[in-house]
Amino acid sequence: MGVRKPPEEEAGDGVRRIEGYLLWQRHLSDARARAEHAVAPLDWLTGAEREDVVRRLAEALADTSRAALRETAQRADSLRREYEDRYAVLKRRVVGWAFCGLAVVGFVNSLLLMR
Repeated sequence: MGVRKPPEEEAGDGVRRIEGYLLWQRHLSDARARAEHAVAPLDWLTGAEREDVVRRLAEALADTSRAALRETAQRADSLRREYEDRYAVLKRRVVGWAFCGLAVVGFVNSLLLMR
């Protein structure tokens, strides 16, 4: 059995899934609308031909959207990892300098107390 996530994380995951689903549905709806708009001037098409062209064009537009969304998600993950790594380095530096500062203060304090 896997380790259960805390309820807050599970809720967050659920919200992200719903958000992703709604975003994708919007992309599909937009692709369909753009396809219908592009095919509208082709008045020589029969109803079945028009529907077939709209369906194919909408699928092509959806594929393009899917690829763009994947690239965006991959770039976001890459940036997140890059910033997390950079943050970890900066955090180590700040903690290191803080310890150095404390050591200097302690050293100066001990020198002053020796007098």
